[in-house]
Amino acid sequence: MNLKKFLALVLAMAMALCAVSFAESAAPSDEALDLPVVNDVMMSDATDAPAEDAAETAAAEATAEPAGTEAPAEEGDLDLSELLDEEVLADEFITVEDYAETENLPDDWWNILLLGTDNRYESNTYGRTDSMIILSVNLATHEAKLTSLMRDTWVSMYGRSSKAKLNAACVYGGPELTMRTINENFGMNISDYALINITGLADVIDVLGGIDIDVTEEERVALNRGLFDLSSQSGMEELEESGENVHLNGNQAVAFARIRRIDSDYQRTERQRNVLTAIATKLQESNDAVTIIGVVTSLLPYVETNLDLSELMTLAYVGLQLDMSSIEQLRLPADGTFDSGTYDGVWSIRPNFSENQQILYDFIYGSDE
Repeated sequence: MNLKKFLALVLAMAMALCAVSFAESAAPSDEALDLPVVNDVMMSDATDAPAEDAAETAAAEATAEPAGTEAPAEEGDLDLSELLDEEVLADEFITVEDYAETENLPDDWWNILLLGTDNRYESNTYGRTDSMIILSVNLATHEAKLTSLMRDTWVSMYGRSSKAKLNAACVYGGPELTMRTINENFGMNISDYALINITGLADVIDVLGGIDIDVTEEERVALNRGLFDLSSQSGMEELEESGENVHLNGNQAVAFARIRRIDSDYQRTERQRNVLTAIATKLQESNDAVTIIGVVTSLLPYVETNLDLSELMTLAYVGLQLDMSSIEQLRLPADGTFDSGTYDGVWSIRPNFSENQQILYDFIYGSDE
């Protein structure tokens, strides 16, 4: 087993588990989405997006509609395209060699980008990164901070003439373009990343013997309509039961985490957190080395990072010293600093980047006041 990938996996899984508690406290409320932008909002750029790009994005990013606007799917057979989020297609992959790191930031915090993707398409291309977290680590004090970036944030991107959603940066130029986009829009100095494809979770859940989770009858019906054969151990067995502590195999659990059409993307995020929490509980309960090795082996093909071996070992050491309950957390754009809605047919979040850059700087490095 490749030691570097093993450590990358440990890092990715550890941060995923941290993100469970983070997301529970940081998930935006419906009220937060309606807050006006404070002071000088950069809305002129937002509303002037080229019509052709708006049309492309509207067709490509069906998951980004505002909460509550989608009608529940009717019973019956569905075309595969109705079950899958539409792909964001890049005409030409953007190569990034300069990450446009913000200069003169304090060097006592190391900022690393953690990316989670749900790429179900069988190709060698990158999928959208619907989970984006900046992990800030202080090697001297053994502290860590997590900053979650909302996927629908409307941003400028290097190599593109028009704006797009932040979660599409990985499609257009991989993790490298994602890092540069975040650096330019949020004033960061990120040059390291770890990416995990959550489609590997089906195998992991089966290795753990499945998970127990609460499932409503509406969710059960939607789950069965969205089953995909991701894990050979699960098969395509439909779920027959709903209620509390329903036992799900790998394919069922991933289908549960992807349910969106019956409510909204924010409820979908909550279901994903519930699945991760159930996985974390199973991992904590397991003292079986064979099971842990099986989990690691299952996820290895789904992990990518540009961190070298010494950096991963340093992170692993710091991680052992961390008090997970003391990790500080932030979500950007912050409440009161963005507007949201449908612009030229595209649902998106339009932040005041100057305000959010300052909020992020103060969160990581401390306020000068």
